[in-house]
Amino acid sequence: MASADVAQRDFHFDSGDHDMRGCFTFVSALMSLLNGLASLENNQLDIVLQRVRNADEELTKDCDWPGKTVLRGLCNLVAGVVEIMQGMPSRGVWHVLRSWLWLRNLEVEALNYEGYERCCVRSTALLALGVFNLFVSMLPPTAMKAAGWATGFAGGRDVALAQLQSCWEEGGIQAPFAGLVLIGFSVDVSSFLGELRAERAKRHTTARSILDWAKKNYPDAFFFKGLESGYLAATQDLEGAIAELEEIRASVQNLPAFLFLVNVRRATFLLSLFRWKDAGDAFSDAVQVYRSVGRRALCPSLSLNSHLCYLRADCAERAAEMLALCRSYREEKKKWSPLDRVSLRQAETAHRYAQAASASSPADADAGPARADEGQEDGEEASDSYQLGEQKWRPMLLLYLKISCVYRGVNFMQHAAAQEFLQMVQDEARNHEDADGQCMAFCIQAEAMRQSENWDEALRLAGEGIALQPQLSPAGVKTGCLHFCHLVLAYSQYALGRPSLAQEALTKLSSLSVSDHFFQKQVEFKATHLRFLVGAEFEESYREISVAARSKVRLVVDVEEGTSVQWDFILNGFTIDFVAIFTPKKEGVESQELQRVEQHQAQDGPCEGSSGTLEAGSLELVFSNSFSMLRGKSLQCRVQPESLTIREEAC
Repeated sequence: MASADVAQRDFHFDSGDHDMRGCFTFVSALMSLLNGLASLENNQLDIVLQRVRNADEELTKDCDWPGKTVLRGLCNLVAGVVEIMQGMPSRGVWHVLRSWLWLRNLEVEALNYEGYERCCVRSTALLALGVFNLFVSMLPPTAMKAAGWATGFAGGRDVALAQLQSCWEEGGIQAPFAGLVLIGFSVDVSSFLGELRAERAKRHTTARSILDWAKKNYPDAFFFKGLESGYLAATQDLEGAIAELEEIRASVQNLPAFLFLVNVRRATFLLSLFRWKDAGDAFSDAVQVYRSVGRRALCPSLSLNSHLCYLRADCAERAAEMLALCRSYREEKKKWSPLDRVSLRQAETAHRYAQAASASSPADADAGPARADEGQEDGEEASDSYQLGEQKWRPMLLLYLKISCVYRGVNFMQHAAAQEFLQMVQDEARNHEDADGQCMAFCIQAEAMRQSENWDEALRLAGEGIALQPQLSPAGVKTGCLHFCHLVLAYSQYALGRPSLAQEALTKLSSLSVSDHFFQKQVEFKATHLRFLVGAEFEESYREISVAARSKVRLVVDVEEGTSVQWDFILNGFTIDFVAIFTPKKEGVESQELQRVEQHQAQDGPCEGSSGTLEAGSLELVFSNSFSMLRGKSLQCRVQPESLTIREEAC
């Protein structure tokens, strides 16, 4: 009400005064983002995006001064983040990077501003610069290239954290937001990146100071309470973390998004305590929260998680219920996320295995279990993993994989619990003698040893997993366990002070032909961070292409069977047409158009595409400027994996 009232008023400012309505409209948009996400309103992101645009419009009415510059940059930054949350990553990242056109002047103009608005201007500038630097420093190489080419910017994480620290310490209008970012990075992002324990301990000290400050200044803020639970888990006080979440849970019953997050967080901590039934209940509670507000995203994957937990707890009836709930989503018309798609496929495998197991009767025991779709050979022993086409159902290994590699649960365990977890994995691995199952078991153990910083064991286990590469099936490679072993190997070599060997491991990781595996995003993110640490940033992987007026340029990529190809390009200016065509090597098979983009505009940012798994053949990427009579175009294009043979031809 107050914001609407202020927006309708006419103000007249004396010389030297500034219109701060845009600033308060922007703060209102931030609060709208937090409240909208908490309530899971269907159109909350659209509302926030509109409010950010309103704030930007208000800012254009003011005369030029540093406060206007910082806020316009921050509006573009937040708008880009919202677009990423709306499922438009390319557009969102592009707009985030374009915010640098305003933010790049802040270090001189806004940080040193001496007017009476200094507190507001400097605090907002520090937050804007800190968030921007932190965001860009963690972008994958593709987007980092876009940042440098479009704006001349190169991100810096240390600078970002120092700016956010100053923003919090100075206690300005944006101090609480800076504190939230710093705690989140210290207790969660740092462990995700694989920072060493000694470095994380220093960050935990900072997080503890901010949390103590928040208890005094914002005692009822559940944002800080939620981060308190993360801090306790990061310092291996899981019981304290769960108790904190139980307290928060009682206060957010009317905020479904936060209730959902609390239940998921409870489940992950309960997994690390091996409280299997309680973890299954928590995952189930999270699914029910989403279902109560008509949300479907993540329901398949969390339902499957609950199923696995109930299986481990020997709660057969509840396990069957959650599997049925997961499978019920297979008929839904929705563009599922990769995680949900994988979970739906795994649920079908689990269902077929259950059917095959139930079809076996005591009278058939000597002959082995009844056959499923593809079945087993007569006399083959039933085990925890059942062969179904190219997949095997390995529920316990899958659960342990989630604990170790997805939720990083060993970070939260004390030494005795970590050793108990390793023994569970080793016991289960004895039921899986095939290469795919063994590689998965080595991956789980190697990552557990990395989180425990037992580097020699991590090296050994990762090496054993990598040694199985020639024996892995295509489905086994797709699990991403091989890629994760290479990543653990690289981290271990770096931690042991062997940067050249770490670089060698990263090179082998990037040369693996299958890139669209289960852990693709996670591995790429962590590998980018590790490359920076060892000074092995990606070599120049983009090629500059000039397309003359009334001309076309074609890139021809030789593709081996089973390869998945990704491409992206950044246009320097104006527009261009693009088409990707795959021609199989096999005679008599027609070419297939994989992507067509008409009049792609430079202002829309990077254009991305991928092929899926291909058979042997050739992929053509054609850039057409034939519609332009006088003006040539320039662009930069990247094709991955980097091991592919690419040649440029004129059309």
